[in-house]
Amino acid sequence: MEQISPTRTELLTRKSQIKLAAQGAELLRGKREALVREFLSEITSFRTERDSMLRTLTEAAQSLMRSLSIDGPEAVASAGFAERRSVEVIVEEQNIWGTRVTEVESEFAVRAPKDRGYSVVGTSARVDETVERFEATLELILKVAPKQQKLARLADEIRKTSRRVNALEQRLLPSLNEQVRYIRGVLDQREREDVFRLKRIKGKR
Repeated sequence: MEQISPTRTELLTRKSQIKLAAQGAELLRGKREALVREFLSEITSFRTERDSMLRTLTEAAQSLMRSLSIDGPEAVASAGFAERRSVEVIVEEQNIWGTRVTEVESEFAVRAPKDRGYSVVGTSARVDETVERFEATLELILKVAPKQQKLARLADEIRKTSRRVNALEQRLLPSLNEQVRYIRGVLDQREREDVFRLKRIKGKR
C-alpha cells in the first residue's frame, strides 16, 4: 500500500477517482464493442474477396506463362504496353470512435477487348485472356488491399482498447477500492478511539 493520508478529504478524492475510472472503463467498453461490430461486418466479405483475388491471380499467372511460351515475350509486352491506363481512386477517412480508418473506392473494371488499346486481330486469344485476368486481379486488389488495411487498423485499436479496459478494471479500480477500504478502516478506528476516550473522560468526572 502506497503512502496514503487517511483523511476524509483523501477518501472523497479516491471515491471521485473511482467514479471517473468506472466511467472511463464504460466508455472504452462501448468503443471496443463498436470497433468489434465494424470489424465483424467487414471480415466475411474481405475473406471472400481475398480468396477470389488469390484464385484470379493464380489463373492470371498461369495464363501469362502460356502466352509467353506460345506467343512470345514481344507479343505479350506489346499488348501490355498498349493496355496501360491510369487507375483513379477516391480516398476518404472514416472516424469510428476516434479511430481513423481509410475507405477507398474505385471505378476500375475489366474492359471489353475493343477498349483495351490494341488490335484484337493482331493478338491471340491467349493474350486476350491474360489481359482480362490481370485486369480482374487488379480490380479485386483495389477492393481487398484497403479493406485489409482497415481491418488491421481496427484489430490494432481493439487490442489497445482492451488493454486500457483491463488496466482500469483489473489494476486501477481494485487499487482505488483497496485504498478506500484502508482509509475507511483507519477513520472508523479513530472514531471508535474518540468515543472510547470520551467515555473515559465522562467516567472520571
